[in-house]
Amino acid sequence: MPAGAYDPSLTYSSAVGLLYVFNLIVGTGALALPKAFQTAGWLLAIALLVVSCITSYISATFVVESLSIANAATAKRKRDEENEGEENEEIAHHTFEITQRVEVSEMASMFLTRAEVIISYLALNIYLFGDLAIYSTTVSKSFMNVMCSSVNSSSIGPDSPCRDFLPSWVTRFVFYRFSILLFIAACTPMIIIGITKTKYLQLSTTASRWTAFTLMIILASMQLMDKGPAAHPSAVNMHGFGSLFGVTVYAFMCHHSLPSLITPMSSKHMIFTKMAGVYGLVIAFYFTLSLTGAFAFEKVQDVYTLNFLHDDNTSWGYFIIDHFLALFPVFTLSTNYPIVAITLINNVKVLRELVAPARYREDEERLVDADPLAEDELVVTRHIRRSSLSDVLIPILAIGLPTVISFFSDNVLFLASATGSYPGVFVQFLIPCLLVIRARQYSRAFLQTSVPSKHSSPFTSPFWPFAVLGWAAFSIVMTTLNLFHVQF
Repeated sequence: MPAGAYDPSLTYSSAVGLLYVFNLIVGTGALALPKAFQTAGWLLAIALLVVSCITSYISATFVVESLSIANAATAKRKRDEENEGEENEEIAHHTFEITQRVEVSEMASMFLTRAEVIISYLALNIYLFGDLAIYSTTVSKSFMNVMCSSVNSSSIGPDSPCRDFLPSWVTRFVFYRFSILLFIAACTPMIIIGITKTKYLQLSTTASRWTAFTLMIILASMQLMDKGPAAHPSAVNMHGFGSLFGVTVYAFMCHHSLPSLITPMSSKHMIFTKMAGVYGLVIAFYFTLSLTGAFAFEKVQDVYTLNFLHDDNTSWGYFIIDHFLALFPVFTLSTNYPIVAITLINNVKVLRELVAPARYREDEERLVDADPLAEDELVVTRHIRRSSLSDVLIPILAIGLPTVISFFSDNVLFLASATGSYPGVFVQFLIPCLLVIRARQYSRAFLQTSVPSKHSSPFTSPFWPFAVLGWAAFSIVMTTLNLFHVQF
């Protein structure tokens, strides 16, 4: 998205903005956390979740500081164009206020080298591909488990019949694949039309998310109090580190969308402290959800909502609640899928222009003069981009590749951990760290001032970006060793 001053009529209070940040963080990744907790061990999971929370918060503050510097740089460029560069020091401090929306991709173009920009776009696009694969897999798996027999029966597997009255070849996995095709067929028209998330759709999604997560915590807690722990996870299982790390990164992802949420806030006073409060609430929420789930169920599903589909329903109330939870990902992710797909298509087109700039053809237009008797006609030359096969292939690739991935794997935990462990690390750690390093250098060299403390991340030392990058590198190595089943 291009930078632009936010419309005052579209501003909201800092409380609403922070609520949006909370909702952005608590998404699909939360549904895979209980399974990751049970697999990796509760003590290792707690420690890793705390470290991931802290490093994610540090990176988020880097994005906000870079956004502040980008605002000052934009203001300076406008002053230079208008030849009003006097009082540079005073104006520079004033223009660090965040009043212009500058997306992460545009900040990369402002502060990073061309190679770094290409790497940033590539990482973001791969992450969005993984995001779409997770969405389509989660939605289709949830729909399949509602339509087929209960997921909690021990004898049920992917090759089991979906329903007794259906032909034997209609297995659960076959129905899962049919659900994928149905889901993509429903979403594709919305992608073509260019649907955007309306205010009312956002509010309904938020309400259903809070209701679903609250119900899961209450029901798991009731089961623990009534029957005691059904499972006793080990304290530490290092072989689960890879999947746990990827899921925790994915569960704290919000950095690529922060400028769109922070800029419209009417007040950014103590923004870093308030963001710390949001992260504190998120990690408390994750602890409660994951620990109750890891101990309440003997086998936690990779889509946690499926654990609440019971073989025997004691009442209509439980039946309604269980099916609402099972269908919760279907409703919420179906509204997000077109938005993520449109974002991915636009980003791939930008990446194409960076790697292979398009050729343009010149068209001359003769504009009719106001005076029909005038001898000279006004001729305007326009540079029009040549249409190419890639204009058609990019949307097909953006929708088709995640669909193919979902078609052959319904393992949401694996998809979430892979997406978080590799492209997610770039988006959450590498890009923010690179941005803040380069943006601070830009501020000193071109704005000729350091970032005011009000707009500067609490982690001002040059040590912190490299510490975050060091943690990311260590985690990628551990994840890769786990992926190849290296014994410790």
